[in-house]
Amino acid sequence: MSHGASPSPWDRDLEPSSELAPNAGRAWVWRLLYILYSLEVGIFLMFLPWLGIWDNNYLLYRYPDVRPVMSNAFLKGGVLGLGIVNIVIGIQEIGLFRRRPRRRLGPPGGA
Repeated sequence: MSHGASPSPWDRDLEPSSELAPNAGRAWVWRLLYILYSLEVGIFLMFLPWLGIWDNNYLLYRYPDVRPVMSNAFLKGGVLGLGIVNIVIGIQEIGLFRRRPRRRLGPPGGA
């Protein structure tokens, strides 16, 4: 880019400007809510299979044939694995959240 070519659209996001984009605050809140949701679901799925409510709930009383499947350790481990995946996604999103620059309004080149 030293030959006088205009900067690429991807470089424009990294250049400082004086005004935040109007939707930047809303996007920030949605990203934060997604992070909290991922972590909350992950923690819930990690502990739910090992709590008493997993083995004693209305559906198991209504359909007793499902009880052996629900009490299977492999199913409980699979649900725990999904919880771990959700927690990893939440942690990864925290890292991306801290690294991503906020989009700003303004002409290219910071003028």
